[in-house]
Amino acid sequence: LLEKAIKTNPALKALAPGFAPAKKIKRINIPIEKYPDYNFIGLIIGPRGNTQKRMEKETGCKISIRGKGSSKKGRPQPDDDQPLHVHIIAPDDDKLIKAEAMINKLL
Repeated sequence: LLEKAIKTNPALKALAPGFAPAKKIKRINIPIEKYPDYNFIGLIIGPRGNTQKRMEKETGCKISIRGKGSSKKGRPQPDDDQPLHVHIIAPDDDKLIKAEAMINKLL
Protein backbone atom coordinates (compact mmCIF):
# COMPACT_ATOMS: atom_id res chain seq x y z
CA LEU A 1 0.00 0.00 0.00
CA LEU A 2 2.81 2.37 0.91
CA GLU A 3 4.59 1.50 -2.35
CA LYS A 4 1.58 2.56 -4.41
CA ALA A 5 1.19 5.80 -2.45
CA ILE A 6 4.86 6.72 -2.95
CA LYS A 7 4.64 5.84 -6.63
CA THR A 8 1.69 8.21 -7.15
CA ASN A 9 3.13 10.96 -4.92
CA PRO A 10 6.94 10.86 -4.55
CA ALA A 11 6.80 13.55 -1.84
CA LEU A 12 5.48 10.91 0.57
CA LYS A 13 8.88 9.21 0.52
CA ALA A 14 10.18 11.86 2.93
CA LEU A 15 7.48 10.84 5.45
CA ALA A 16 8.63 7.20 5.47
CA PRO A 17 12.39 7.17 6.07
CA GLY A 18 13.88 3.73 5.99
CA PHE A 19 11.09 2.36 3.83
CA ALA A 20 12.38 0.19 1.02
CA PRO A 21 10.03 -1.19 -1.63
CA ALA A 22 9.73 -4.95 -1.79
CA LYS A 23 12.12 -6.58 -4.24
CA LYS A 24 10.79 -8.81 -6.99
CA ILE A 25 12.12 -12.38 -7.09
CA LYS A 26 11.97 -14.80 -10.01
CA ARG A 27 13.20 -18.36 -10.31
CA ILE A 28 13.92 -19.84 -13.75
CA ASN A 29 14.58 -23.57 -13.86
CA ILE A 30 17.57 -24.76 -15.87
CA PRO A 31 16.62 -27.66 -18.22
CA ILE A 32 19.41 -29.94 -17.01
CA GLU A 33 17.29 -33.10 -17.51
CA LYS A 34 16.60 -32.22 -21.14
CA TYR A 35 20.26 -31.38 -21.92
CA PRO A 36 22.40 -33.26 -19.38
CA ASP A 37 25.72 -32.74 -21.20
CA TYR A 38 25.38 -28.97 -21.65
CA ASN A 39 27.28 -26.62 -19.31
CA PHE A 40 24.55 -24.13 -18.38
CA ILE A 41 26.44 -22.83 -15.35
CA GLY A 42 29.48 -21.93 -17.46
CA LEU A 43 27.26 -20.33 -20.10
CA ILE A 44 25.43 -18.09 -17.60
CA ILE A 45 28.45 -17.15 -15.50
CA GLY A 46 30.83 -16.81 -18.45
CA PRO A 47 34.60 -16.45 -18.35
CA ARG A 48 35.61 -15.04 -14.96
CA GLY A 49 31.96 -14.21 -14.28
CA ASN A 50 31.89 -11.59 -17.03
CA THR A 51 28.59 -12.69 -18.60
CA GLN A 52 26.81 -12.69 -15.25
CA LYS A 53 28.32 -9.31 -14.29
CA ARG A 54 27.34 -7.80 -17.65
CA MET A 55 23.74 -9.00 -17.31
CA GLU A 56 23.56 -7.66 -13.75
CA LYS A 57 24.90 -4.28 -14.87
CA GLU A 58 22.57 -4.01 -17.88
CA THR A 59 19.44 -5.01 -15.98
CA GLY A 60 20.10 -3.67 -12.49
CA CYS A 61 19.24 -7.10 -11.01
CA LYS A 62 21.11 -9.58 -8.87
CA ILE A 63 21.48 -12.83 -10.83
CA SER A 64 22.73 -16.04 -9.25
CA ILE A 65 22.65 -19.78 -9.89
CA ARG A 66 21.21 -21.88 -7.12
CA GLY A 67 20.01 -25.40 -6.52
CA LYS A 68 21.46 -28.87 -6.60
CA GLY A 69 24.92 -28.87 -8.18
CA SER A 70 25.42 -25.09 -8.08
CA SER A 71 27.94 -25.04 -5.25
CA LYS A 72 31.09 -26.88 -4.34
CA LYS A 73 30.82 -29.84 -2.01
CA GLY A 74 31.09 -28.95 1.65
CA ARG A 75 29.60 -25.49 1.13
CA PRO A 76 25.86 -25.80 1.77
CA GLN A 77 23.65 -23.19 0.10
CA PRO A 78 20.05 -22.22 0.98
CA ASP A 79 18.47 -23.82 -2.13
CA ASP A 80 20.58 -27.01 -2.38
CA ASP A 81 17.48 -29.19 -2.01
CA GLN A 82 15.81 -27.63 -5.08
CA PRO A 83 16.57 -28.33 -8.75
CA LEU A 84 19.20 -26.21 -10.50
CA HIS A 85 17.79 -22.75 -11.30
CA VAL A 86 18.63 -19.10 -11.93
CA HIS A 87 17.60 -16.81 -9.07
CA ILE A 88 16.85 -13.18 -10.03
CA ILE A 89 16.26 -10.37 -7.53
CA ALA A 90 15.04 -7.11 -9.08
CA PRO A 91 13.98 -3.73 -7.72
CA ASP A 92 10.97 -3.52 -10.08
CA ASP A 93 8.98 -5.50 -12.65
CA ASP A 94 10.53 -3.90 -15.74
CA LYS A 95 14.07 -4.86 -14.74
CA LEU A 96 12.89 -8.35 -13.78
CA ILE A 97 11.33 -8.87 -17.23
CA LYS A 98 14.53 -7.66 -18.94
CA ALA A 99 16.73 -10.01 -16.86
CA GLU A 100 14.35 -12.92 -17.46
CA ALA A 101 14.52 -12.35 -21.23
CA MET A 102 18.34 -12.30 -21.16
CA ILE A 103 18.49 -15.56 -19.18
CA ASN A 104 15.92 -17.28 -21.40
CA LYS A 105 18.02 -16.43 -24.49
CA LEU A 106 20.92 -18.37 -22.96
CA LEU A 107 18.78 -21.36 -22.00
